[in-house]
Amino acid sequence: MNAERVDGRTVRYQHRRPELLAAATEYVLDHGIGDVSLRPIAQELGVTHATLLRHFSSKDELLLEVLGKIHAEFRDRQRSDEGLRSAESASGFLRAAWRWLCEPQEQRQFVLLFELVGRTGRQPDRGGRLVQSIINDWLVPIEERLVQDGWLPDEAAVMATLLLAQVRGLQLDLIMTRDRDRIDRAFEAAIELVARPRVR
Repeated sequence: MNAERVDGRTVRYQHRRPELLAAATEYVLDHGIGDVSLRPIAQELGVTHATLLRHFSSKDELLLEVLGKIHAEFRDRQRSDEGLRSAESASGFLRAAWRWLCEPQEQRQFVLLFELVGRTGRQPDRGGRLVQSIINDWLVPIEERLVQDGWLPDEAAVMATLLLAQVRGLQLDLIMTRDRDRIDRAFEAAIELVARPRVR
């Protein structure tokens, strides 16, 4: 997400949906989805509740659009980030991704993802497809890098799943403990699984 915060007091684009969505997205990233409702979002953005309803017919529609925007920006960053695009191996790709994902602005997405996972676990029909697509957005590029490194496709699929679980688990640990040194060492231990030469 863009590191610049949207100041709700200066928002003057009541009839411009993209800007409203961008501002609402920042609000949700900062406040989560648990108790979110349209009235406090409208107040924060400097618009009326009725204005939000004209653009987003319900809280659920707004949340769906917000999550879709986060998802789309996440994929755009994967394609545009020079460190990710220029990585010559799976381990290089994962190290570049880790540096990016540890930025405080990016960690908000993990907090929201964990909240969404909890919600989906309790209500599987809400958000399940979105969670699955977010997972696949990381699995596919990791698998592709592993195959380029010489892994067989079936092995690459299994290893990518394991590595993605490590990254998400370590991010959860980092968010809760802020023990970056310990967690970075654990991340490097996980990377060693793919950094060693393949033996056939």
